[in-house]
Amino acid sequence: MDRLTQIQDAIDKLALLFVSSLDHLSKNAPLMPLNPNVPVVSTDHGMPQEQLHSSAQELALDISRQAKELETLVENLPGISQSPEDQTRDLELLAQQNAQATEEYEAVVMEAKALLQEVTLALRGIAEDQSRS
Repeated sequence: MDRLTQIQDAIDKLALLFVSSLDHLSKNAPLMPLNPNVPVVSTDHGMPQEQLHSSAQELALDISRQAKELETLVENLPGISQSPEDQTRDLELLAQQNAQATEEYEAVVMEAKALLQEVTLALRGIAEDQSRS
């Protein structure tokens, strides 16, 4: 798997951890009164405070691990430690190499077309000779 795909997968996993954590915490947090004059009437919502705190810490640890993994992947990208000028120079060199490779490819394709035409003419000549016999 290439590095950019690994980074994308790490970002996806981090986003999923965030969403899952928010979902878990919002579903399991105890109800809190918004107005002191309006009491909370349901007591069966949420999990015990200690258990909620423990699961929140575990979720935070998972998020921080995934963020660190993503950071490591980004830091290991080639050229990430180079200055923008060096990166630009490297990209220009790659563009030149790509242009040269394209020219070579096009020359080989033209040569292949010429050879195909020669083979086609030779086969026609053979077919005509055999049809005369």
